[in-house]
Amino acid sequence: MKAAQIHQYGNPAFVRVEDVEIPKPNPGEVRIRVKAAGINNSDLQTTYGTYKGYGHRGLPHILGQEAAGEVDAVGTGVTEFVPGMRVVGHVNGAFAEYAIAPIDELLPLPDEVSFEVAASLPIAYLTASMALVHKAKLKPGEWVLVHPGSGGVGTAAIQLAKLLGGRVIATAGNTAKIDRLKELGAEQAFDYSKSDVVSEIQRITKEGGIQVALDGGGKITLPHCLESIANNGRIVSYGYTTGIEATIPLVKLIGRNVQLYGIALWYNNNYQASLETLRDLVLPAVAEGKIKPAIDRVVSLEDVTEALLLIEKRGVMGKIVVVPK
Repeated sequence: MKAAQIHQYGNPAFVRVEDVEIPKPNPGEVRIRVKAAGINNSDLQTTYGTYKGYGHRGLPHILGQEAAGEVDAVGTGVTEFVPGMRVVGHVNGAFAEYAIAPIDELLPLPDEVSFEVAASLPIAYLTASMALVHKAKLKPGEWVLVHPGSGGVGTAAIQLAKLLGGRVIATAGNTAKIDRLKELGAEQAFDYSKSDVVSEIQRITKEGGIQVALDGGGKITLPHCLESIANNGRIVSYGYTTGIEATIPLVKLIGRNVQLYGIALWYNNNYQASLETLRDLVLPAVAEGKIKPAIDRVVSLEDVTEALLLIEKRGVMGKIVVVPK
């Protein structure tokens, strides 16, 4: 089979599309004929060698952590899934024609949801679900800051927060992205490169502050979230694209009774609950058209390097999806 993999770390230019053996499922696993796979920032970090998370077993390494497709074969003892079933979920080595998935991280895929759309969902919407539903426990009518809002998790969080009844404020780095965030459901959106983030949020909320903040940037964005949070607010930090070391004044954290959560998707005790939210809330909402995932473009395996470089330059709105054939 064809697969996009790396033999050394350094940068996305080291990705190669090569012929490799078709993997065999172990007990508790299924093999999927991949129809589409989602690209994430963590795939870019894997090419650098800075991310060696769940499913990474050293080099050579087939990239990709989420996919949608059809069950091709099942491991010993697997009865929940049978060949031919449409499925979506966490998949090891997703940028390939076939990939292996653990059954406890796989969901049946409704016929109304295309493989390309489904492949953009797992990591983004599991993260957004964990942040908004299971950590921050967003209530209808609360102000939610998604900072920044143009990436995969950000665009997912905007739509999920709106579905839950939140009032969304989102940020991005240019006008085109701002317009798209409003289309996705942000009640207010502004360019963080041209505005004072804290002052703008105070103006929007009439100095009441935000109840929930999702921070995907780290060093630069986390202090904005803390400065803008209301008393008894909740901040969920899930990324550090602007830097890994953030300095925050404890007097703000303590004085406002703020709850600050840091989440790593694969190692979190809310993972299974978030998977259930994906199954019971997100997938039905997508099937009914209440959520319309933001897909920037669809590419081939041969275009994975170019797609990763585009993510590196922050030139993506939502998710890029890979179609093996």
